[in-house]
Amino acid sequence: MINREFNIYIDMAIEARDLVRGASDQEISGVKEDIKQLKNIKITTITILDQNGAEKLGRPIGTYVTIESPPLKINDPYVRDEIVEAMEESMHTLIGEKLKPQDTVLLVGLGNWRATADALGPRFIEYSPITRHYHSYAPDALVEGMRPTCGIAPGVLGITGLETFDVIKGIVEKVQPALLVAVDALAAQDVKRIGTSIQMCNTGIQPGSGVGNTRHAITEQELGVPVIAIGCPTIVNAAIIANEAVKKFCYNIGAPFNETTSFDAIKEILSPFGGSLGVTPKEIDEIIENTTRIISMGVARSLFPGISEEQLLLYAT
Repeated sequence: MINREFNIYIDMAIEARDLVRGASDQEISGVKEDIKQLKNIKITTITILDQNGAEKLGRPIGTYVTIESPPLKINDPYVRDEIVEAMEESMHTLIGEKLKPQDTVLLVGLGNWRATADALGPRFIEYSPITRHYHSYAPDALVEGMRPTCGIAPGVLGITGLETFDVIKGIVEKVQPALLVAVDALAAQDVKRIGTSIQMCNTGIQPGSGVGNTRHAITEQELGVPVIAIGCPTIVNAAIIANEAVKKFCYNIGAPFNETTSFDAIKEILSPFGGSLGVTPKEIDEIIENTTRIISMGVARSLFPGISEEQLLLYAT
């Protein structure tokens, strides 16, 4: 879905839903929602059932799971364990019966490792268990029950000169995995979501969409292999923040707020950046570190059931 005022793609299904519902908060035809509140986290599962729901939310038919927890961005071990468990359960929901114990899984870390706010994907690969080569060259070094996994952080076009999709497609054709798990940083519509939400879906991902640099979609339709996409918001467009600040200021002093006037003023100020100026917090290094470790373990636990975290960490790159 596009935020039409600023022509910004909305990465998170839960934010697209909120935008469609608006103040009325009415149910959306073709969209099913389930909310589960645990001790430290809230899990919202949005299922787009048909084409009507897909058109309303501006994203493909499928299942979107959002795990929300403000303490996610800090290193709280109790919250961490709850999120990892929720991710493991959600992965099983999204994968269904598509994966057998011996199947190969390709892990893809999308993003630019030179930009901290965009390094979530590459760091995910760094912390994930990689085992495919052991199956070929050192099977005795594997814990019993470990499937073959391989990983790639293909970088971005500006660094490699290669389209990310082309790199991934070439690997898929050669390796022929049964499942692809792609992790990428997302752009949020609310600063409160930075480092506090994880989105998981079975519909693939369009890299760069949240920052206006859309690349070729990484989906099952394009690659011929099921794709699970996982992301965490690390950036918010400056136009979104500015508009909310203007609105809050007007309400606080009792002045009328004019949406059109606000949009026009913000667009004029941000015109040197083409409307693509993004904002990320100064503690983004810590947010990336904590969320990456949580996401990588959540995925690993789902792919290697019965294997302890201590053993899984031994196979991280």
